[in-house]
Amino acid sequence: METKTMKIWRNILVMTVAVLSFNSCSDDPDGKWDPMVWKAEGPVQMTDGVYDVSANGTVLAFSCQNYSFPWVEHAESNGEYYYPPREANDYHTISADWFKAETNENKLKVVFEANETKKERPLQLTVTAGDIFYTFKFKQVANK
Repeated sequence: METKTMKIWRNILVMTVAVLSFNSCSDDPDGKWDPMVWKAEGPVQMTDGVYDVSANGTVLAFSCQNYSFPWVEHAESNGEYYYPPREANDYHTISADWFKAETNENKLKVVFEANETKKERPLQLTVTAGDIFYTFKFKQVANK
């Protein structure tokens, strides 16, 4: 036999499920998000869609024109993957010994250290704003 308290909790549960179901629906089906639009803040050189980075190192800055708070998803270079320190709840920074990328509001800053090696260093850096992703491609030339 259902008591008055049980009926109240059942109604709360039904209403909660209904609200959550309604809120999880979106007018935009998967894959229909507007592509991220990024603008370089300063002069940059590109070759075939890849940002050219000097062997001396540099800082490149970009701003996202249509999403407010993107964060760093991952980076990849020569088959090695880098991830933000998620255990510290930091989704805005990725770093290695030769590069560091960080987001702040709609800004992305990528710092490249000098390349002292004789090999070029490719880097693909992926940022996200939820269900939308954007991959920056960089190539740092080798030290000659």
